[in-house]
Amino acid sequence: MKRRLFVGAVAAALLFNICALARARAATKLVVTHADVDVWAAAWNSHNIDTVLKLFSKNVQIDQPANARPLNYTGAKAFFSMIFKAYPDFHVVVKQAIVESPYAVSVEQVTGTWSGPFVNPNTGAVTQPNGKKFDHPGAMVITYGADHKIEHVSIYWDQLMVDKQLGIKP
Repeated sequence: MKRRLFVGAVAAALLFNICALARARAATKLVVTHADVDVWAAAWNSHNIDTVLKLFSKNVQIDQPANARPLNYTGAKAFFSMIFKAYPDFHVVVKQAIVESPYAVSVEQVTGTWSGPFVNPNTGAVTQPNGKKFDHPGAMVITYGADHKIEHVSIYWDQLMVDKQLGIKP
């Protein structure tokens, strides 16, 4: 319950800042809707790298706690490839979507089973799977460009919780 409250509080704080930024960019005619969040989740759940990459601008940046620096388009391809190989049943369920063009916040429940090799994006080290499952809340803040392609994604999740569920020592 505390984690849900934490994720909800993070999403609310992010939404406040997003709304302020959105008003500053009000000149854009871009309209982002809840359907865009559904498309985003469906792309993850498709496990098809090309489906995911079609959503991104060529100058996309993706950041999350596990990455030493934001991923670019090429890095995104490697990242999603690794996720889909390491966790072939990886699944995102959108619990709540908060939309304020050109931004969307997707509050999610994420599940999967570690049944493929994991390649550390920072070191390249390969760790073999152990068959353990993860189930955790998370949030993604997505920024869309004028061409309706995703320019930036910030992914928030509790890496320690996932490591514990997967039997990984931090």
